[in-house]
Amino acid sequence: MTHSELQRDVRQLADHLVDVVARQDYDTLAGLVPRVVGRQSPDGRLFRPLLTELAIEVAWRIRALTGGLSARDLFTIGLSAEDETVAGVDELDPPLRATLRAVLAELNDDRENSLVQLDFVNQDPNPLGRMDALLHLVSWVGELR
Repeated sequence: MTHSELQRDVRQLADHLVDVVARQDYDTLAGLVPRVVGRQSPDGRLFRPLLTELAIEVAWRIRALTGGLSARDLFTIGLSAEDETVAGVDELDPPLRATLRAVLAELNDDRENSLVQLDFVNQDPNPLGRMDALLHLVSWVGELR
């Protein structure tokens, strides 16, 4: 598989996942996610580049919404619990924490750090953590489109 074919497959899968979540087609989602998240799954090779594609899109869409920021501006993230209490990023499970840090790195033009954070997600031994990271990215893209 060539690099351009891989990129095409990743983009198609990203769009399909966002569409499936938007339509709340949970049966299809339940079939798609394990095919990508599992280490030995048929489309497991797409997981890492899929995370990257989605994180880049989240950052791009947030930047587009913010308008004309200067190069000196810095993005930060504030977290709160459902009851509006402030939550620390270290309270999140490691894969979700790394996902947030990857998006933040993308927003601040630090692709290298973003890729390191997404590697943490990809290497997490818990498939539920990898799935959580993926579904958050998919949801964020869907909400921002």
